[in-house]
Amino acid sequence: MDNEITQENWWKRNWKWFVSLLAFILASLILAYAITQGNFKDMAQAYNDTTLYTNAIDQANNNEEVIQILGEIGPLDNLAILEGSTKYSNNNKSVFATVRIRGKKKRGRMDIAAQKVNSEWIYEMIKVRIEKSTQIIMVKE
Repeated sequence: MDNEITQENWWKRNWKWFVSLLAFILASLILAYAITQGNFKDMAQAYNDTTLYTNAIDQANNNEEVIQILGEIGPLDNLAILEGSTKYSNNNKSVFATVRIRGKKKRGRMDIAAQKVNSEWIYEMIKVRIEKSTQIIMVKE
């Protein structure tokens, strides 16, 4: 009986391996989707262009309505950009991006439209959409 592997014992021994495998499969599927959609280069650039997102989050966190409804928005986790959508144009000087965000109270998505002027992003639009709601907060129009 001691050598019998029950389903519960298997899970206790292998859960870390199983969760890691699922994370790898999910990341692979997201990467495959990005490649097939033809925006792998945009995704790679977006992943390296962290100021685009951190500055937009800073502006959102200065908006009273965002703080009241979502709470303070935290930094993006590693998959938020990959799960989102990013499209560069005009020799990478224009961007439209959507990323998942998490506030202390609620979650949502942030849409960003910006132009790069002398290595600085000038935001034309920052919009926060509240998850499980039709509510939209225009941080920058």
